[in-house]
Amino acid sequence: MKIELHEIRIRDLVDGYSDGADPRFYKALHQHDPNATPLWLYFQKVISWVKATFPKTRPPMKHVDWGCLYNKFAEAPLDAKMLEVEIARLVADSDVQRKSGIWEYVLDGDERHLNIRAFDGNTRLEAYERQHGLCAICREHFELEEMEADHITPWRQGGRTIPDNCQMLCRDCNRRKGAK
Repeated sequence: MKIELHEIRIRDLVDGYSDGADPRFYKALHQHDPNATPLWLYFQKVISWVKATFPKTRPPMKHVDWGCLYNKFAEAPLDAKMLEVEIARLVADSDVQRKSGIWEYVLDGDERHLNIRAFDGNTRLEAYERQHGLCAICREHFELEEMEADHITPWRQGGRTIPDNCQMLCRDCNRRKGAK
């Protein structure tokens, strides 16, 4: 599969539109332009950058805001081979629920783009009972609804979303742990 020009939406390429601007604003600004050459040239730059940075294409790429990523990362020194290794790993990871977020994640490292799978209710309850309602860090007792399921080995370090990797933390301890 190749990324084709029609797969990248013009609205995602227009500077400012990627951030939620109304496309009518762009049209109004450029209604008297003699042609769309600047937009077309920008479009071509984005396509070239995507093809050079991510040479192997996959279906979720159709849902990526390429104009925004180009604007943020076009000048960054990126290793396409290293990115591909990480992308392949993430595509195969069943904990990654939002596959279209992979490309933004490999560029900025923000896990929120991936919508990592959370522990289900049964796993949370089992961990809570195993710990007798005690926070794994501060050792204080809390009710189940006052606690949060946490990966013992963080997902980014290879920790899976499985019962053996689940611990219950009070909200304060989980926030402090997450801030590290």
